[in-house]
This record gives sequence, C-alpha cells and structure tokens, in this order.
Amino acid sequence: MRTPARLLTVALSFAVLFVAGSAAAMADAPTGGAWPDGEKKSTLDLLLVFGGGTLVLFVVVSLFGLLTARNNYVPPSPSTELSTSGDHTPKHR
Repeated sequence: MRTPARLLTVALSFAVLFVAGSAAAMADAPTGGAWPDGEKKSTLDLLLVFGGGTLVLFVVVSLFGLLTARNNYVPPSPSTELSTSGDHTPKHR
C-alpha cells in the first residue's frame, strides 16, 4: 500500500467516524421543554475547567517523564582476564 492510499484511508476513516459521532450526538439531544437549562458557566469557570485540566495533565505527564528518566547504562569495557566459577568442563561418558 502506498503512502497516498494510507493517508486517504486515515482521512476517510476520520470523516466517517466524525459523521457517525455527530449523528449520534444529535439523536441524544433533548427536545422541547422537558429538560430545563442548567446554570450558565462564567468564562473563568470554563477556562479553569478546560484550560486548567489540560495544564494539570501536561504537568503530571512532564513530572512522570522526569521522575522515570534515567541515564543509559554503559557497561564496563571488556577485559582480557577470564574468570571461572567452578568446574564447568564437560563430562564424557
């Protein structure tokens, strides 16, 4: 599969899912006066809910990345000395 076909597949999948999701969201919308409108949120409340949540998420992910980051292990250089740990010679029958 070539790259343009892959890009077209991704774009088409997004469009189909977007339309299907929008249709489902419109079907769930209340009609008439059955549900009263809720309290209006101020702009500051909306900024705190959406912007603050996003900011906290970035901070938590950054801290997690910093806490789990470590230096790469560099093994010691190879040595020419041989070390043996017991008798490992093959036994012949």
